[in-house]
Amino acid sequence: MSDMSPLQRLLLRVLRNGTLGAAFLLVAFLAITIWKHSKTENFAQLTRQDWSFAGLLVVMLLCALWLYRAIGREMDNPGA
Repeated sequence: MSDMSPLQRLLLRVLRNGTLGAAFLLVAFLAITIWKHSKTENFAQLTRQDWSFAGLLVVMLLCALWLYRAIGREMDNPGA
């Protein structure tokens, strides 16, 4: 199976699930931001700060998903 101790596997599983939770939270923040602006304003009136915030959320989401995948690959084949 793998050369990892049970504690290492547990910690990696917790870290992987926490990363997935953070990704879901980032999607929720992005959805709330879009919903807020769809209710109150036209999308043409979005400011530079709104676009920057949404872009930052997308970049952080991509990094969280990459980390989730990397942890999963490490758990499947440790040290490779």
